[in-house]
Amino acid sequence: MSLQIHSRILIRHFLTIFLPLSAFVGSVVGTIYYQQVQTEKVVLKTNELGKVDLQKKVISGDFHSTVSDLIVISKENELQKILEGVDGEKQALSRELLSFSQYKKLYDQIRFLDRSGKEVVRVNFKKGEPGIVPEEKLQVQTKRYWFNDTLRLNQGEVFVSPLDLNIDQGKIEQPFKPMIRFGTPVFDRRGQKRGIVVLNYFGAKLLDNFNQAFANVPSQGMLLNADGYWLKGAKSEDEWGFMFPDRKNRTFGKVFPQAWQQISQKESGQFLTAEGMFTFATVYPLLEGQKSSTGAGQAFAPSQNQIDTKSYYWKIVSWVSPEMLTTKSNRFLSQLLLLYAGLVGLIGIGSWLLARASVNRQMAQLELRQSEAQLRELVEREKILKTRLSSQIRNSLDLNTILGTVVGEVRELLQIDRCQFLWCHQEDESTSFELSQQACAPDLPEPLGCSPIQNVEALSEAVLQGNLLCFDDIATDPWLDFKNRNLLVTLGFKSLLIVSVQTQSGRLGVIVCEHSRALRPWSDDEVELIRGVADQLAIAIDQAQLYNQSRAATAAATTHAEQLNQVLHNLKQTQAQLIQTEKMSSLGQLVAGVAHEINNPVNFIYGNLTHVSEYTQGLLKLVELYQKSNANSTPEVQAHIEAIDLDFMAEDLPKILVSMKMGANRIREIVLSLRNFSRLDEADMKPVNIHEGIDSTLLILQNRFKQTSGNPGIEIVKAYGDIPLVDCYAGQLNQVFMNLISNAIDALDSYNSQRTLEDIEANPSQIIIRTNLGNTDCITVQIADNGPGMTEVVKQRLFDPFFTTKPAGKGTGLGLAISAQIVAEQHKGAIWCISEPGQGAQFWVEIPISQSSELATTSAATLAVVNHS
Repeated sequence: MSLQIHSRILIRHFLTIFLPLSAFVGSVVGTIYYQQVQTEKVVLKTNELGKVDLQKKVISGDFHSTVSDLIVISKENELQKILEGVDGEKQALSRELLSFSQYKKLYDQIRFLDRSGKEVVRVNFKKGEPGIVPEEKLQVQTKRYWFNDTLRLNQGEVFVSPLDLNIDQGKIEQPFKPMIRFGTPVFDRRGQKRGIVVLNYFGAKLLDNFNQAFANVPSQGMLLNADGYWLKGAKSEDEWGFMFPDRKNRTFGKVFPQAWQQISQKESGQFLTAEGMFTFATVYPLLEGQKSSTGAGQAFAPSQNQIDTKSYYWKIVSWVSPEMLTTKSNRFLSQLLLLYAGLVGLIGIGSWLLARASVNRQMAQLELRQSEAQLRELVEREKILKTRLSSQIRNSLDLNTILGTVVGEVRELLQIDRCQFLWCHQEDESTSFELSQQACAPDLPEPLGCSPIQNVEALSEAVLQGNLLCFDDIATDPWLDFKNRNLLVTLGFKSLLIVSVQTQSGRLGVIVCEHSRALRPWSDDEVELIRGVADQLAIAIDQAQLYNQSRAATAAATTHAEQLNQVLHNLKQTQAQLIQTEKMSSLGQLVAGVAHEINNPVNFIYGNLTHVSEYTQGLLKLVELYQKSNANSTPEVQAHIEAIDLDFMAEDLPKILVSMKMGANRIREIVLSLRNFSRLDEADMKPVNIHEGIDSTLLILQNRFKQTSGNPGIEIVKAYGDIPLVDCYAGQLNQVFMNLISNAIDALDSYNSQRTLEDIEANPSQIIIRTNLGNTDCITVQIADNGPGMTEVVKQRLFDPFFTTKPAGKGTGLGLAISAQIVAEQHKGAIWCISEPGQGAQFWVEIPISQSSELATTSAATLAVVNHS
């Protein structure tokens, strides 16, 4: 076969292997990139909506908390005593406001002014500490717009100024001091308006919290007033444009006209333009009964217009620039392209090796068949030997087996004393021979201990030149000189037949046929037979070497394919972890923020309930004493007592207060459970009570398993064992419990939708949670349900990322995969499932008590799925 034809066949084989593999890997890489880009978009949009919504709630909560503080101060006993003209109460009120300012650290000034605008009491907060302003430094604020706007309000109404910069001595105070003034009128017991109470709220606190929410994220947060001026912007020189004449044109609408057109006309939304992605929401911090005005840009100017509740609003805008939208996906694309290039290179190398091995093997087989045909034509009488040798060579590609077969068959057919095969090794200028295989006659009395070719230099040189040596009688052969003849005779040799075996790979071997007991003449047919065997053996050696090379190339290609599969698996796991980390981070921040905001007013209510209860008891006792001391009440009083049912009221009012205290305590427990579940402040591994984490999860999911008119409910059975504290990441384990219990509830809900009411009442849904001390090193948590169970096929894929049996849109398929990673990789534990169709499902979680010791089960398998028994 010509070299050109050989090259064409080799290229065709290479392309047959290389092109399909490269196309397959390219499609896999493209699919991964597409899924990653879509996932990043969904995660980014969800995160931005969550941040904007969270900031909306935080701002409203700050306003409501400040108004609550204002109402509390306006009801202070010391303030009421001042209104009643009691002497010496100014100092008491000053001290009370000082303590309040020290505790809150949110208000630049806390003031009480009389109707004339003169400050009666003022507490300033400067350099991190509050201080009472001496009486000689108190000012008259009659011309301030916020004083007049607050003074004209009715009882119970609250004035809230716009968020602007503080003006001191007719100029904007430097450095800038953003301020919101909350004020309410104060009335004495006769209903006479006596003055106002004002809180100067640090606007910088609100803006700093707003900035913090957008720190270390790709988006930029902006806070706009109703006219589109920046209260907090991307650049500080754009802020407070309505306060400075030279900044009047610095508005959001001027910079982002297309975006402002949508933001100004809608309450909330999210959209993409050429300027980037915008997520926005409108926050209305004022409640009914709260008033505001346009304020004034000068120190003593009155406000121009009053503003109703719906006209006082801000726009929260999150902006992601076009560059930030593509940065992460472009970086991921570069990594994938590098990976793809590397994989294509490996595939190309493996494909070339496989193609070359395949073509070489085909050519070797072709040449072998040609050699066999030639041997059959040349040596017809040795047909049996050649058939047997060819059969042995084709049946085995092991080189030692081939050589052993050749020397054994040759010795047996020629009936000689010994047949050897030796390898020739040439290093620099020295030559050595290594005995590889030999076959001796079983009746040989004394086998020769050496080979003639190793002892006679003339024989070695002839073999290196490729000559065939045939000696019928060594003692009389003229080709040998006297010295070599005597040496061979002394060694015990009488007849020799030596032929070299030259392979295409360059290796040189020698077949030596020896006879030592008698002379052994060699016929021409036997010489041709040995020559043919040598040629055939050379081909067999090349074929065996090609086979070994093919096996090595196949093993390398298999290893590369396994590495590719592992890379794809790692990419999928990384994608799942990113999605779950972003989701749980947003959920944890939202839960912690909601718990914090609920906790403040609940603590205020809960703390005041004790005083309300004491006051109520005192009032009821006073009424009772009045009744005893004035037995003959007037008809009007008697009629009112009967109308309000005084006896029932005196009996029921304490019960109502007890119920209110129980409700407030219940809210505090829920808040504590939310904080225990999120555990954002516990990033380190520490000893944790596992039962507290399970109880917090159950409390959060309580509304899902309670019985309602449309839901038969699920019974929760807790069979807790006596277990010690466990070293773990509490927040991560709570995620595992949340996923397992939520999946059990989903399975039972789906199962109940297929059952009749009678069946549900006869076999109610139930989730059993057991904890046990497995041994001295680990604890186990078992979460079992009596739902429909699952098939073996589903059970085998439970922990695969993105595998789910739920309908589209109901599940991501990440819960159990992430749970398995948390248990196995983060806690050196094990998780497995026991289930059969119709037998419910049991999920087992096994965690070491101390992370210094590993479970024995994890050394065998991290994840186990076993049959239900």
